[in-house]
Amino acid sequence: MAANYWTSTQRQFWHFTPSQLVSIRSALAAQHAAVINQYPTSDPRHILIFLKDQLLRLSRRQSRQQCLATTLVYIHRYLLTHPLQTINPYLLLTTAFYLASKTEESPHHIRAVLGEARQFWPEFVPGDVSRIGEMEFSLISEMRSQLIIWHPYRTLIELKGPEKEGGLELSNDEVGTAWSIINDSYLTDLPLTCAPHTIAIMAIFLAVAFQPTNKVTAGVSGLPTFQIPSTPNPTINNTSPASFQGLGGRQGMSAVINGVMNSSASGRPIVNAATDSKMKSNTKPVPSEKMQRIIHFLAESSIDLEQIISATQQIVSLYEVWESYSEKAVKESLARVIRGRGLDK
Repeated sequence: MAANYWTSTQRQFWHFTPSQLVSIRSALAAQHAAVINQYPTSDPRHILIFLKDQLLRLSRRQSRQQCLATTLVYIHRYLLTHPLQTINPYLLLTTAFYLASKTEESPHHIRAVLGEARQFWPEFVPGDVSRIGEMEFSLISEMRSQLIIWHPYRTLIELKGPEKEGGLELSNDEVGTAWSIINDSYLTDLPLTCAPHTIAIMAIFLAVAFQPTNKVTAGVSGLPTFQIPSTPNPTINNTSPASFQGLGGRQGMSAVINGVMNSSASGRPIVNAATDSKMKSNTKPVPSEKMQRIIHFLAESSIDLEQIISATQQIVSLYEVWESYSEKAVKESLARVIRGRGLDK
């Protein structure tokens, strides 16, 4: 295992630009054009929302929160080489969870995992444990045994402390909200395109910007009133399924974030203020001491602000797509593929 993210296999082999992802997926779609056209599926983000919900069901017996995040990263990676129409997503989810639990040192017996999966999806998950073993081999092979995942949560934990210790003095509500946004980031391409610390800082920025108890919301004109529930007791080792809940699916989430990003008391977008502050010193301050502290932190750091903006846009886009999500429609589309292709055998 690498001592830091920058020398890790995640950075060296599993970090892509958005254009690289487009090229990889276009080539994959061209290679499997016939089956993809025959069995169209829902929006990929709807698929991931559905898989996350099923993962929360599968992991109900006290699995570490970070294990669930690692599971979703494994699925992201596998889908770069295998279109959804060529695999059994329920078997993939079950196996990725089983493998992630071992990677994150909270292993479950293979028969226990299979038993849980069969309880929820008996028509789609074969009863033979060897099928999980085969899929596990395929997962490890496709990822070239590069299984260690670096997550944004540690950066959030490091930055929540007092300013004198290099932290941003985040409140419990802000930490919980940022934690939930990080959870939602696993349903986007961010684990493949952004460094973990970039995702964490984006989540912190949004949490401070629209946390209702923060002074900045009182100074932003036109923001809808929106109570955001915080993740209870957010820690990496938390075994409660609630620790992996996000903000997505709540009515008006995308409108709230868009309102924050496009409005400020000075009439200027907050993210643009952060960008401008890196280039000139006479930028008007935003009406929040904590937000000023974060903008100063961004201006003084070597963080790619364009990536922060891009990551925020992906989160906003996710929440917009989430509003049209239908679990029934996704479940039916996956069932058509699995039965039509005989992937449940």
